[in-house]
Amino acid sequence: MLYHIAFAVFSAAFLSAVAVYLVLSEKVGMRNRRVRRRLEFLASETATEEEIVYPLLRDDKLSEIPAMNRLLSKFRFSQNLQRLLDQAGVPAKAGALVLGMLSLGGLVFLLVENFLNNLLFAFVAAPIAGSLPYIYVRRKRTKRREEFESLLPEAIELMTNALKSGFSLESSLTMVAREIPDPLGIEFAVASEEQNLGVGLSEALSNMEKRVQSEDLGLFVTALLIQKKTGGNLAEILEKIGNTIRERFTLRREVKIFTAHGRLSGFTLVLLPILMAVIIFILNPEYLKVLLTERMGNYLLGAAVIMQIVGIWVISRIVNIRI
Repeated sequence: MLYHIAFAVFSAAFLSAVAVYLVLSEKVGMRNRRVRRRLEFLASETATEEEIVYPLLRDDKLSEIPAMNRLLSKFRFSQNLQRLLDQAGVPAKAGALVLGMLSLGGLVFLLVENFLNNLLFAFVAAPIAGSLPYIYVRRKRTKRREEFESLLPEAIELMTNALKSGFSLESSLTMVAREIPDPLGIEFAVASEEQNLGVGLSEALSNMEKRVQSEDLGLFVTALLIQKKTGGNLAEILEKIGNTIRERFTLRREVKIFTAHGRLSGFTLVLLPILMAVIIFILNPEYLKVLLTERMGNYLLGAAVIMQIVGIWVISRIVNIRI
């Protein structure tokens, strides 16, 4: 009875945390909408200078909850979480991510302990479930970076044509922010806004490189910074950089094609034991019950989970070839 009460209480707290997160994410999402509104004003020929100027404020808070913000500010990992969220384009604070991870882990712990009555298995399942939001954000960051890098050659080509037509480098950056879709357009828009607010071009480009953390963007920014110090034909430099990045992108696609069989084999090897365990549990629950009720079965089940994680890591290291 006590477990059922605890489960009900924690479920209510978890749903409340989700509701608070949705409300706070709506507030944080206002920043992206302000940047997009800025781009719309820039694209409008009838917009006045007063209409298009607005402050691009920097929000360093890690949580909208003051007490949690003070707590997270004491730890360095919270800064890394916030940077991860920004790079993934997720309109949330690090406090919301931490709260979601703790809530999901605690919910799974109570579910496993309540229905399976196995404390050891609950302690194993809780951190795995709690890490799912973090894994999701990391995958979203990887996907956003790939989208950014796929649009970068087009943006460099647009800048090259603008420079050949007589536009300045600052004007070409603004043109990229107008014409190229997100996520590249929004990052260039932020860099353009920083320049309008008094930040130097070198610092604005360096900030964009830190936000995205892309090797291709780093190559582009380094070329711009070197040209700014040494001089030279910027349009010709950008044209060569664009061709290099386009060739790297083509090579990455070819590598993905060649490693597709390995990724499919790894996915099958990882998923097959889980599917077999589910099927056997449905057909004959008593056959696998020993893994949950006996201590030796718990050890074997824990060893299987650890081996699965190690296998996933090894396969990912084999098929993910850095270029």
